[in-house]
Amino acid sequence: MSGSGSPAAVGSVEAMIVGSARDAIVGETLDGTVLFWNRAAEELYGYAAAEMLGRRAEILYPDGRRDGDAATLLRVAEGQRVGEFISERVRRDGTRVRVCVRVAPLVDAGGATIGVTSTSWAGGELVSRVAHQLRTPLNAIVGFTGMLLMRLPGPINDEQEHQLELVRDSAEQLLSLINQLSRPDQKSPDQKSPEQKSPDNS
Repeated sequence: MSGSGSPAAVGSVEAMIVGSARDAIVGETLDGTVLFWNRAAEELYGYAAAEMLGRRAEILYPDGRRDGDAATLLRVAEGQRVGEFISERVRRDGTRVRVCVRVAPLVDAGGATIGVTSTSWAGGELVSRVAHQLRTPLNAIVGFTGMLLMRLPGPINDEQEHQLELVRDSAEQLLSLINQLSRPDQKSPDQKSPEQKSPDNS
């Protein structure tokens, strides 16, 4: 049986959920001042929460993306719906990381918008999530077409058999591609190992 807890208890639970989330969660005021910064944000961006609280979040934005991303956050604060988008952020050590970002308005107890909350994760994690979501339906397609080709539900004609084989083969090709892309150690064709690189002329 569930019931409503006290505001303090609810706030404590919310803080625990945000703090233990796997994705980086950052809360900002309307002028971009950081209100909260969870452990995953520390790991992703390299800044400790103590370094970021009260600081402007724009320090994370590369120069070429600062205006665009700030405008996106402002649209969300104004009540506009913005889907997930891909962007870049700058870590504490100066390196850039490609991230997927989801933004939602941050409201107070009275329902007034006081800022925005952004949830982000590294691009590699995005590939893994998408791959996981695609494998299930594709495996179902392969299994179902295989069952039809075995004629378990009933007879099929030659044209139906041909079309089912095309569907099955396409699904299997997509599965193979997804598996290759989601391997952590997968290298693109233009990447070379140290042994393959041409020696310098020194």
